[in-house]
Amino acid sequence: MTAMRRVLVPVLLAALATAALGSYIQALRIDSDSDPGWEADAGPPEKVVGTPLLSVRRTPGWLSDPVTEARLFDQVRAVADLPAAPPQTCIAMYRNGEPVLRRQADQPLTPASLMKIVTAAVILETAGPDATFTTEAFVRFADLNAAEGGILTGDVFLVGRGDPVLSTPSYVLRFGDDRAHTDFTLLADQAAARLRNLGITRVDGAVLADETRFPEAERNYTNQMVQPSGEPIWKQSYVNSNQVGPLSALLLNDGYVSFPASTDFVSRRRNQRADDPALHAAQVFDALLAGRNVVVTAPSGKTAAPARDELYSLGVVESPPMAEIVTRMLRHSDNTTAEMLLKDIGRRFSGSARADAVRDVAELMQRRLSVLTPGTVIADGSGLSTHSRLSCDLVARLLLEAGPGSPLVEGLAVVGESGTLRDCEAGAADAAASPAGAGASEPEIGLGDLGSVANVRVWAKTGTLNDASALAGVTVARNGDVLTFALISNRQDLIFNLGTCNVLQRGLIAVAEGHPYGPSSADTALHPLPAISPSGDAGAASGAGGDEGQ
Repeated sequence: MTAMRRVLVPVLLAALATAALGSYIQALRIDSDSDPGWEADAGPPEKVVGTPLLSVRRTPGWLSDPVTEARLFDQVRAVADLPAAPPQTCIAMYRNGEPVLRRQADQPLTPASLMKIVTAAVILETAGPDATFTTEAFVRFADLNAAEGGILTGDVFLVGRGDPVLSTPSYVLRFGDDRAHTDFTLLADQAAARLRNLGITRVDGAVLADETRFPEAERNYTNQMVQPSGEPIWKQSYVNSNQVGPLSALLLNDGYVSFPASTDFVSRRRNQRADDPALHAAQVFDALLAGRNVVVTAPSGKTAAPARDELYSLGVVESPPMAEIVTRMLRHSDNTTAEMLLKDIGRRFSGSARADAVRDVAELMQRRLSVLTPGTVIADGSGLSTHSRLSCDLVARLLLEAGPGSPLVEGLAVVGESGTLRDCEAGAADAAASPAGAGASEPEIGLGDLGSVANVRVWAKTGTLNDASALAGVTVARNGDVLTFALISNRQDLIFNLGTCNVLQRGLIAVAEGHPYGPSSADTALHPLPAISPSGDAGAASGAGGDEGQ
């Protein structure tokens, strides 16, 4: 009997301790407001030999998951409760595909550049990540056969097929990064070499541009009105400030004739656009041929090229794969590329005119992606239009559908590393967070240096208009959890008060980087993260659940 008692007493004590721990965690999950938070002020624990039997580090996943999710809920709710968040703010956070917090997540709001996530998801679905665009130069077989004395009497046809990233090196290398582009000069190399190999050094004719893949005359959407308001799809100021260039199936250098060496926001306003983008491309091609010892005698022009079986190809350049073009659009918030891809979506279905294209995007999202929600309005491809409406849940579900490692998610900017988020890190108190001329600054979130805490990558897309600020993205946490999130705020002149890389965006980035917060991760105790309070202070548990076009 004594021996049996010696065995049963420790077993019963262990069972009671485990039951007490389970009851505590269950209570935490039911009423997270009562949780004072796990103490993390003592610093890293001393190294010990072995782990005690009842340590929380031995807590099985079915017990620790509720704690992890409750703490994540608290952190997200603290960001949503910040005074900087306008009443018109939606937020959605998912953990491994399951909702953690959804506040007004179905409310359609002006998304700004989060619209590019829609455009990217649809073009990747319709064209595929490996699809490419081509631009080609031709002469007529008949003219070639009649050539003599080194002279071809006829025209060179330059045919555009919607490549949004067709560029000369002098234009694209100014950006100082590896953004996707198609080198237009390689087409001139091929065409000149082929003509010279045929003994031709002079063309008595013209370089004629063919932009008929996008047959309508739409250059931008400032003259298209929304009914019944009668307001334009785009403000004229977007074009005047070069937020977007003109649109054409034959578009070179985003449609700009000249541009300064610098690509910053102030310098961008000095870009000079072509009145006719396709004609401009033909003129540049003429000059490139001349520089390669092939003279074209007549002024450049425009026409529809003859039937393909009448033409001899002088050369063709192929764009990078669609996945790389989408990365350029998302990572650098490239408005012109977004609108070109929108037109290409329409061209694949019914028509490249804006009205056709946005209808096709909506229908495809409803039919094949099953994510269109009531109140959604797709007015353009870039998000420049203030008439567009998306919900946080719609954007989050598109990212959920794609998942980590997909071309859509991999194409997003990486916080602290690339694109529009290169200089926007969690807790970074830079000048962008308090724009000049703004009123009293909003409370800051004291998040400390997260680089050594999380060491995780956050892929995200920002959205900024005068009246809108947004962020959506994905991260894979230290414990393998996949977090997917979206936040959109709308208020008149919001950006002049919040600025870019603002307290809401940085707060949500910090939440994503800091997860997990509970004892499910063995290293959480080693790397504590200060909690975020609704007032913007750090160090205690929460206790509670402009450059437009970026």
